[in-house]
Amino acid sequence: MYQRTSFLAAIPLVLAAVAMSTPAAYADVYRDAQDRVNDSAHLIHHLKQNPDLAQLLSEARGVFIVPHYGKAGFIFGAQGGDGVVLAKRDGRWTDPAFFNLGGGSVGFQAGATGGSIVMLLMTRRAMDQFEHSSGRWSLNAGGGLTVVRYSGGAEASTRGNHDIIVWTDTGGLYGGLTAGVTDITPDNHLDHQYYHADVTPHTILTGMVYNHQANDLREALATRVAAAY
Repeated sequence: MYQRTSFLAAIPLVLAAVAMSTPAAYADVYRDAQDRVNDSAHLIHHLKQNPDLAQLLSEARGVFIVPHYGKAGFIFGAQGGDGVVLAKRDGRWTDPAFFNLGGGSVGFQAGATGGSIVMLLMTRRAMDQFEHSSGRWSLNAGGGLTVVRYSGGAEASTRGNHDIIVWTDTGGLYGGLTAGVTDITPDNHLDHQYYHADVTPHTILTGMVYNHQANDLREALATRVAAAY
Protein backbone atom coordinates (compact mmCIF):
# COMPACT_ATOMS: atom_id res chain seq x y z
CA MET A 1 0.00 0.00 0.00
CA TYR A 2 2.82 2.36 0.87
CA GLN A 3 4.53 1.79 -2.47
CA ARG A 4 1.28 2.29 -4.36
CA THR A 5 0.58 5.53 -2.51
CA SER A 6 4.10 6.81 -3.24
CA PHE A 7 3.68 5.98 -6.91
CA LEU A 8 0.35 7.80 -7.10
CA ALA A 9 1.81 10.82 -5.31
CA ALA A 10 4.59 11.00 -7.90
CA ILE A 11 2.20 11.11 -10.85
CA PRO A 12 1.55 14.92 -10.68
CA LEU A 13 5.32 15.56 -10.72
CA VAL A 14 5.77 13.36 -13.75
CA LEU A 15 2.89 15.03 -15.54
CA ALA A 16 4.32 18.47 -14.74
CA ALA A 17 7.69 17.48 -16.20
CA VAL A 18 6.00 16.21 -19.34
CA ALA A 19 3.98 19.42 -19.64
CA MET A 20 7.17 21.49 -19.54
CA SER A 21 8.49 19.55 -22.53
CA THR A 22 5.39 20.03 -24.69
CA PRO A 23 5.41 22.28 -27.76
CA ALA A 24 3.16 24.77 -25.95
CA ALA A 25 5.62 25.10 -23.05
CA TYR A 26 8.51 25.49 -25.48
CA ALA A 27 6.58 28.18 -27.38
CA ASP A 28 6.03 30.12 -24.15
CA VAL A 29 9.74 30.08 -23.31
CA TYR A 30 10.70 31.13 -26.83
CA ARG A 31 8.13 33.93 -26.77
CA ASP A 32 9.58 35.21 -23.48
CA ALA A 33 13.05 35.23 -25.06
CA GLN A 34 11.85 37.06 -28.16
CA ASP A 35 9.97 39.62 -26.06
CA ARG A 36 13.21 40.36 -24.21
CA VAL A 37 15.05 40.83 -27.51
CA ASN A 38 12.32 43.09 -28.92
CA ASP A 39 12.16 45.20 -25.76
CA SER A 40 15.94 45.58 -25.89
CA ALA A 41 15.73 46.85 -29.47
CA HIS A 42 13.13 49.45 -28.46
CA LEU A 43 15.35 50.58 -25.57
CA ILE A 44 18.38 51.00 -27.85
CA HIS A 45 16.29 53.04 -30.30
CA HIS A 46 15.33 55.29 -27.38
CA LEU A 47 18.90 55.60 -26.09
CA LYS A 48 20.34 56.56 -29.45
CA GLN A 49 18.20 59.65 -29.64
CA ASN A 50 20.94 61.04 -27.38
CA PRO A 51 23.96 61.74 -29.64
CA ASP A 52 26.43 61.26 -26.78
CA LEU A 53 25.05 57.83 -25.95
CA ALA A 54 24.96 56.94 -29.64
CA GLN A 55 28.66 57.82 -29.84
CA LEU A 56 29.50 55.71 -26.79
CA LEU A 57 27.57 52.76 -28.21
CA SER A 58 29.58 53.02 -31.43
CA GLU A 59 32.79 52.80 -29.38
CA ALA A 60 31.69 49.97 -27.09
CA ARG A 61 32.95 46.41 -27.45
CA GLY A 62 29.69 45.07 -26.13
CA VAL A 63 26.47 45.94 -24.35
CA PHE A 64 24.33 44.47 -21.57
CA ILE A 65 20.70 45.58 -22.00
CA VAL A 66 18.14 45.12 -19.20
CA PRO A 67 14.84 46.54 -20.48
CA HIS A 68 12.91 46.04 -17.23
CA TYR A 69 14.59 46.18 -13.83
CA GLY A 70 12.08 46.11 -11.01
CA LYS A 71 11.82 46.67 -7.31
CA ALA A 72 9.64 43.57 -6.98
CA GLY A 73 12.73 41.41 -7.29
CA PHE A 74 13.87 42.54 -3.86
CA ILE A 75 10.47 42.16 -2.27
CA PHE A 76 9.99 38.56 -3.36
CA GLY A 77 13.64 37.55 -3.51
CA ALA A 78 13.61 37.04 -7.29
CA GLN A 79 16.02 38.39 -9.89
CA GLY A 80 15.95 42.12 -10.33
CA GLY A 81 15.84 41.99 -14.10
CA ASP A 82 16.47 39.98 -17.23
CA GLY A 83 18.57 41.13 -20.16
CA VAL A 84 20.70 40.31 -23.17
CA VAL A 85 24.38 40.77 -23.96
CA LEU A 86 25.78 41.37 -27.45
CA ALA A 87 29.39 41.72 -28.53
CA LYS A 88 30.86 43.71 -31.41
CA ARG A 89 33.39 41.73 -33.41
CA ASP A 90 35.12 43.13 -36.47
CA GLY A 91 32.60 45.97 -36.54
CA ARG A 92 29.53 43.70 -36.52
CA TRP A 93 27.19 42.92 -33.63
CA THR A 94 26.66 39.30 -32.62
CA ASP A 95 23.38 37.70 -31.67
CA PRO A 96 22.19 38.11 -28.07
CA ALA A 97 23.15 35.90 -25.15
CA PHE A 98 20.63 35.86 -22.31
CA PHE A 99 21.61 36.94 -18.80
CA ASN A 100 19.82 37.63 -15.52
CA LEU A 101 20.69 40.49 -13.19
CA GLY A 102 20.30 40.57 -9.43
CA GLY A 103 20.61 43.58 -7.17
CA GLY A 104 22.83 46.51 -6.31
CA SER A 105 25.36 46.00 -3.54
CA VAL A 106 23.70 48.79 -1.55
CA GLY A 107 20.20 47.52 -2.24
CA PHE A 108 17.29 49.73 -3.12
CA GLN A 109 17.33 53.13 -1.53
CA ALA A 110 14.18 54.57 0.02
CA GLY A 111 11.77 55.59 -2.72
CA ALA A 112 13.59 53.68 -5.44
CA THR A 113 11.65 52.74 -8.54
CA GLY A 114 12.22 50.32 -11.39
CA GLY A 115 13.24 51.14 -14.91
CA SER A 116 15.83 50.16 -17.52
CA ILE A 117 19.58 49.61 -17.39
CA VAL A 118 22.14 49.56 -20.20
CA MET A 119 25.77 48.74 -19.49
CA LEU A 120 28.26 49.77 -22.15
CA LEU A 121 31.15 47.32 -22.13
CA MET A 122 34.03 49.51 -23.22
CA THR A 123 37.03 47.19 -22.83
CA ARG A 124 38.04 43.66 -23.78
CA ARG A 125 38.32 42.86 -20.08
CA ALA A 126 34.66 43.78 -19.50
CA MET A 127 33.53 41.77 -22.50
CA ASP A 128 35.51 38.74 -21.35
CA GLN A 129 33.58 38.66 -18.06
CA PHE A 130 30.37 37.95 -19.95
CA GLU A 131 31.85 35.86 -22.75
CA HIS A 132 33.45 33.38 -20.36
CA SER A 133 30.65 33.44 -17.80
CA SER A 134 29.53 30.03 -16.55
CA GLY A 135 27.93 30.85 -13.18
CA ARG A 136 26.94 33.65 -10.83
CA TRP A 137 29.36 36.55 -10.50
CA SER A 138 29.40 40.20 -9.43
CA LEU A 139 30.27 43.39 -11.20
CA ASN A 140 32.23 45.56 -8.80
CA ALA A 141 35.69 46.77 -7.89
CA GLY A 142 36.46 43.37 -6.36
CA GLY A 143 36.05 41.86 -9.80
CA GLY A 144 38.84 44.02 -11.19
CA LEU A 145 36.55 46.23 -13.29
CA THR A 146 35.98 49.97 -13.12
CA VAL A 147 32.31 50.94 -13.35
CA VAL A 148 30.93 54.47 -13.68
CA ARG A 149 27.48 55.88 -14.26
CA TYR A 150 26.77 57.85 -17.42
CA SER A 151 26.64 61.47 -16.35
CA GLY A 152 25.80 63.21 -19.62
CA GLY A 153 28.37 63.84 -22.32
CA ALA A 154 30.58 61.27 -23.95
CA GLU A 155 33.84 62.93 -22.92
CA ALA A 156 32.93 63.10 -19.23
CA SER A 157 31.81 59.49 -19.14
CA THR A 158 34.81 58.02 -20.93
CA ARG A 159 37.47 60.01 -19.11
CA GLY A 160 39.71 57.53 -17.26
CA ASN A 161 39.18 54.62 -19.68
CA HIS A 162 36.58 52.87 -17.56
CA ASP A 163 35.62 49.27 -18.27
CA ILE A 164 31.86 49.76 -18.00
CA ILE A 165 29.60 52.78 -18.32
CA VAL A 166 26.13 52.36 -16.83
CA TRP A 167 23.10 54.24 -18.13
CA THR A 168 19.89 53.84 -16.14
CA ASP A 169 16.57 55.56 -15.58
CA THR A 170 15.86 53.61 -12.38
CA GLY A 171 14.95 56.22 -9.78
CA GLY A 172 16.93 55.99 -6.53
CA LEU A 173 19.24 53.22 -7.74
CA TYR A 174 22.91 53.82 -8.63
CA GLY A 175 22.75 57.26 -7.12
CA GLY A 176 26.52 57.08 -6.65
CA LEU A 177 29.37 55.57 -8.59
CA THR A 178 30.26 53.12 -5.82
CA ALA A 179 27.19 50.89 -6.29
CA GLY A 180 28.09 47.46 -7.58
CA VAL A 181 25.94 44.88 -9.27
CA THR A 182 25.58 41.39 -7.84
CA ASP A 183 24.25 38.07 -9.07
CA ILE A 184 24.83 38.24 -12.81
CA THR A 185 24.09 34.81 -14.25
CA PRO A 186 23.88 33.42 -17.79
CA ASP A 187 20.42 32.11 -18.68
CA ASN A 188 21.55 28.90 -20.33
CA HIS A 189 18.04 27.51 -20.63
CA LEU A 190 16.86 30.50 -22.64
CA ASP A 191 20.00 30.38 -24.79
CA HIS A 192 19.29 26.75 -25.66
CA GLN A 193 15.65 27.44 -26.50
CA TYR A 194 16.38 30.53 -28.61
CA TYR A 195 19.06 28.89 -30.75
CA HIS A 196 17.73 25.31 -30.72
CA ALA A 197 21.20 24.14 -29.73
CA ASP A 198 23.44 23.45 -26.75
CA VAL A 199 25.18 26.83 -26.80
CA THR A 200 27.17 28.87 -24.27
CA PRO A 201 27.75 32.61 -23.88
CA HIS A 202 31.12 32.11 -25.57
CA THR A 203 29.50 30.37 -28.54
CA ILE A 204 27.01 33.20 -28.98
CA LEU A 205 29.28 36.16 -28.29
CA THR A 206 31.95 34.95 -30.71
CA GLY A 207 29.41 34.96 -33.53
CA MET A 208 29.06 31.20 -33.98
CA VAL A 209 25.24 31.11 -33.94
CA TYR A 210 22.52 33.13 -35.64
CA ASN A 211 18.80 33.78 -35.20
CA HIS A 212 17.21 36.05 -37.80
CA GLN A 213 14.61 37.20 -35.27
CA ALA A 214 17.34 39.20 -33.54
CA ASN A 215 17.90 41.28 -36.69
CA ASP A 216 16.01 44.32 -35.35
CA LEU A 217 18.21 44.46 -32.26
CA ARG A 218 21.45 44.10 -34.21
CA GLU A 219 20.33 46.78 -36.66
CA ALA A 220 19.33 49.13 -33.83
CA LEU A 221 22.85 48.85 -32.42
CA ALA A 222 24.54 49.17 -35.79
CA THR A 223 22.61 52.27 -36.93
CA ARG A 224 24.42 55.52 -36.13
CA VAL A 225 21.24 57.32 -35.00
CA ALA A 226 18.23 55.09 -34.50
CA ALA A 227 14.73 55.89 -35.65
CA ALA A 228 12.50 57.76 -33.20
CA TYR A 229 10.17 55.62 -31.10
